[in-house]
Amino acid sequence: MKYFPQLESGATVQYPLRKIRRQRCVVNSHLDGRRRKLLDALETQVEWELALTGLTSLERGNLETLFQEMEGRLGSFTFLDPVDNLVLWSEDLSNAAWVKGPLIELTSPIADPAGTNRATRIANTGAAAQTVEQVVAGPGGHHYCFSLYARSAQEGSVTLFRAAGPASDSRSYRVGAGWTRLTHSGRFETSADGVRFGISLPAGTTVDVYGMQVESQPAPSPYRRTTSRCGVYPEARFADDILTVTAHGPESYGCLVRIVARVS
Repeated sequence: MKYFPQLESGATVQYPLRKIRRQRCVVNSHLDGRRRKLLDALETQVEWELALTGLTSLERGNLETLFQEMEGRLGSFTFLDPVDNLVLWSEDLSNAAWVKGPLIELTSPIADPAGTNRATRIANTGAAAQTVEQVVAGPGGHHYCFSLYARSAQEGSVTLFRAAGPASDSRSYRVGAGWTRLTHSGRFETSADGVRFGISLPAGTTVDVYGMQVESQPAPSPYRRTTSRCGVYPEARFADDILTVTAHGPESYGCLVRIVARVS
């Protein structure tokens, strides 16, 4: 699997960037003059316009290598949307996208920090640690940030973890009665496909969680809710057959990259 490369900073893009969503409308014109318009959901397309500057020789090389391997617009690769959440069903932990330990009990809806009732109460009813996790279809070697809001009526701990192939990392946090945003960020030196993100609860622990989010960058941004779609686009393509790179100085290159992907 080929992936759009990250910059050495751990970010995928530089700001500002443009994201355009295009949808096709089918119009039926009747003989009596009436017109009926219907959305053609199968033809929805997203385009990103990335203006990259100050690229190093390594960053330039990674981008040009992918472009050559794809032969411009011909080949497809996976693009992780830099302004979207990479997990599915971020507020529905009962969905099959989330793999849960056998002794995990979920209760919803629960009041959340946004002033609505979209949080979930997770209870570990077992005698050993239990987990709730999801696999993101991204490269194991990218930098990711996993974040969520958590609270507990009785002060306790919750562990955030991420794993790719044989590599794994975790961090434990103390949580109390107030909502706190927890973040776990880092990258692995691995070429494995797919990264697992999740939380682990000690035996007998009950925690309210909200806003499960994974991003392809070092730090968290404002939470974005997802359902059956997320920011992983496995069949993205370059929108052009020519990639023009300009040298601005030693170890400083710039280019404009346009990427398109169909919304499935």
